[in-house]
Amino acid sequence: VCVMSAQPPYRAPPPYGAPGAETLMRGRVQDQLGMPGHNAANPRMNDPAVQRELLKEITVVDDSNRQEMELLADFYAIIRTMEKLEVQYVRGTIRSSDYEKECQKLLPRFTTLKECLPREMQDPATSIPTFMSRYQLKCNAAANRFSIGVPATMAAGGGDDASKPKALFVAEAVQAYITVMDSLRLDMTSVDQLHPLTADVVNALNKISVLPADFEPKAKVKNWLQTLNGMRATEVLDKDQTRQFLFDLDSSHQDFLQWLHSI
Repeated sequence: VCVMSAQPPYRAPPPYGAPGAETLMRGRVQDQLGMPGHNAANPRMNDPAVQRELLKEITVVDDSNRQEMELLADFYAIIRTMEKLEVQYVRGTIRSSDYEKECQKLLPRFTTLKECLPREMQDPATSIPTFMSRYQLKCNAAANRFSIGVPATMAAGGGDDASKPKALFVAEAVQAYITVMDSLRLDMTSVDQLHPLTADVVNALNKISVLPADFEPKAKVKNWLQTLNGMRATEVLDKDQTRQFLFDLDSSHQDFLQWLHSI
């Protein structure tokens, strides 16, 4: 005799924003984390204090509170994605061009989201460590990349493409220099305006593989790029900073032209 047990009727999850939705989500998180229990992949998850924090039910009071939770989730996803991307690049399982393309997508998204986080996480120097410590993340490669602000191929130099003439890269570098200097002269001094233009200069110089590794003009521009990356997107350079930036760019440009004449 075959006895078939009756299947329990399907019960749809609570609609978005309905009572019980948060509890259901908390249960799904418990299922995915496998808690309570032993977590060999991440021993810190076995800490009772950490488990209590992760299993704590989140009460969504209103839409603004829900939006904050969603922003934190997006921020978490971007950091984890960047960590995976950095690991793939180091292992050589992704082409440099693909790595650079994806990295340049994540960097501005990270900067934009950071401006929407709680105040204690908006400081560029402490935003990632604070977030990683609070939510038990170990993504050192991603933290390093976000602190530098440019892909590894731009920071260390990715070499030029043999299928393109070197003269094209020289022209791109000169044009990038002129563009950012003209922007400063036109009082375009906000970080979100200057950062991509300065990154273009560094990227163009990195494409010229015959440049010396310790080329001082490139080091000057990279220092300013890191300075801009350490500032908030809404910040503006003051008159002294603008004047010094313009002076360093002009001297770097002139040294680059002199180097071209010497080869």
